[in-house]
Amino acid sequence: MSEISQVIFQKGTKDLIRDINTGLIVHTVKLLGPISRADISRHTGLSPATVTNITARLIRTGIIYETTTAKSVAGRRPVLLSLNPSGGYVIGVKLKEDGIMAVITNLDAEVINSKEITAQIKGKPSHAIQSIEQVIKALLNESSIDKKKILGVGIGLAGIVDSVRGVCTYSHRLDWYNVPLQDPLRRRLKMPVWIENDVNTLAVAEKWFGAAINCKDFLTLSIGRGIGLGIVIDRKLYRGARGGAGEFGHITVDPYGPKCQCGKSGCLETYAGEEALKREARLKLGRDINVDELVELASQGNLTARTILETAGRILGKSLANLVTLIDPELLVVSGEGTRLGNAFLNPMIEEVKNSTFGDVGKDLPIVVQPWGDEAWAVGAATIVLRELFNIPGEQVQENGLKERLSRWE
Repeated sequence: MSEISQVIFQKGTKDLIRDINTGLIVHTVKLLGPISRADISRHTGLSPATVTNITARLIRTGIIYETTTAKSVAGRRPVLLSLNPSGGYVIGVKLKEDGIMAVITNLDAEVINSKEITAQIKGKPSHAIQSIEQVIKALLNESSIDKKKILGVGIGLAGIVDSVRGVCTYSHRLDWYNVPLQDPLRRRLKMPVWIENDVNTLAVAEKWFGAAINCKDFLTLSIGRGIGLGIVIDRKLYRGARGGAGEFGHITVDPYGPKCQCGKSGCLETYAGEEALKREARLKLGRDINVDELVELASQGNLTARTILETAGRILGKSLANLVTLIDPELLVVSGEGTRLGNAFLNPMIEEVKNSTFGDVGKDLPIVVQPWGDEAWAVGAATIVLRELFNIPGEQVQENGLKERLSRWE
């Protein structure tokens, strides 16, 4: 298939899914499938004729497929419909200072193939764009997936992102200012491209496939080298007025504290991030060790190592308690590379959240610590594409009980 016809296929598929009624049907099948056409009509309020026409188009494009027939009291047994995970594929890309991780996933966000390359992109946005194109083309060449079935590319990076314009307005980790990514990559790749803050991508992934699938208001905390936050309120990703919401690691703990990479002093990251742990280990153990070695020492009973982890966990937990008091979420999801710090760090953090919030706000708050894998960031970025493809404006959802079961993303 030529590049022109491929773009037409991708645009046609995206336009089909973004149609309000079509999006409603895809959401219903995703959440309630296998489901009959009659039940889709009943749940959505759409006419049987509309459901029949749209599902026929979705079957032709491979987004949904007919599965087993359901039992019927009398008459013809209804055919059930399910979302086809292989009906399309998306690419997710995570940008790091020294490299790029990319994955191809199906519509269930299951990784089909992945690739990571080393690339010094800090302060070099043009090199980053070239490297993204390079890794995506290499990933596609190594995969057996027909390129015309790739529905889009999602890119996650640390920093403030204007997701509407596809511009990174500021990233202290990448040393970028007002870097347009979306348009140049769309031209190079000839695919739809979306850009998002990396922790926001994790929040979207939790809403679509993870612990927050039934939540209306929740927080996703990422811990590791940095500390970030994804905020979902009333099922909507909250970005703030300039895309900077969630830079939790840069709230001030002590204005006279250690210098932060962002240029300020006393940020939360300087007390609870991985660099802070290595600094404290160097001071109190008298030698340079990495975080994994620190965790190993703590597990072997080294009191100093355990104290370093516990102190950092408590500082983070007290800051989280303030946040929980402010927002009162249904759920807190903890993810990121820092989850490997283990119970010596996580248990004091959770204890502070439970005990330091106002009243009983934090006592019964479910806190889920997600297992972490190297591909998780890129999978989160891929989920951004799925959100865009399956987006439904909330006001269009019928007032018949299904509204509370469907995600509204803007």
